[in-house]
Amino acid sequence: MKTTIVYAHPYEGSFNRAVLTTVLKATKAAHVIDLYADGFDPVLREDDLALYPEGKSNDPLVADYNEILDDTEELIFIFPIWWYDMPAMLRGFLEKVMLEGSAYHTGSAGLSPIRDIKKTFLLTTSSTPTESLVEDFGDPMQDACINATLTIIGCHDIRWINFGGIDGSTEKERTEYLTKIRNILQEKKADTN
Repeated sequence: MKTTIVYAHPYEGSFNRAVLTTVLKATKAAHVIDLYADGFDPVLREDDLALYPEGKSNDPLVADYNEILDDTEELIFIFPIWWYDMPAMLRGFLEKVMLEGSAYHTGSAGLSPIRDIKKTFLLTTSSTPTESLVEDFGDPMQDACINATLTIIGCHDIRWINFGGIDGSTEKERTEYLTKIRNILQEKKADTN
């Protein structure tokens, strides 16, 4: 199974970097799309919008990313939840890269996916406890991200694993989260063999 990681965190010393390192050790990821390291511009500009109906972009990274995603069977997103949502960098990635004709078709019944990504993981961190994200803030990852975005672009078997309350977490809790991720990914790998 060809795995692609989409990583969205600007700070090398972040816990999200430790998550990325753990995922790389637990999988044989074919590609890592590191949006900040790549210098990806998440802003959808006027010249991009002019090409958008044709399923094109002026940004050369968009074509590169779509080529990678066309060959992806498993997609792993790693990012912090900021202001109860994904970072603007990742939102911009979805807006600019998921184009008509490569990620989805528009028809009389609405949008339908083109890609068939068999497994998808959202590995996130948040200051807000996970339970509070779900119960108090409308479950933004499930509703806006998973139901309204990822399923439309062809992602299946989507699993969200959040480390909530990270700001007050202990070293032991962080290690347990990394171990949990490693175990889940290794179980997944064993299931596909």
